[in-house]
Amino acid sequence: MSEPHEDDIEVLQDEEVILLDAVLTWFRFYGVPFDERAADVLCERAMLLYAEGQGQRYIEDHLIRTFSGLVATRSTLRLRL
Repeated sequence: MSEPHEDDIEVLQDEEVILLDAVLTWFRFYGVPFDERAADVLCERAMLLYAEGQGQRYIEDHLIRTFSGLVATRSTLRLRL
């Protein structure tokens, strides 16, 4: 088995930064304090969008349009349970 290529590690780090920035942008946009349950919901959606090939700007916009405030993340959480 070969060692991971250095570029592969950078891509993973880039992906993490894109997802984190998108989620934190949502919290800043709505001016709500960080909430772990909301972040879980937002991260899950952001990962799906990223896997579909969407970029950071699209993911940020989608999260803001889809989850209009903290209550919207709670509704989605309940639907998953």
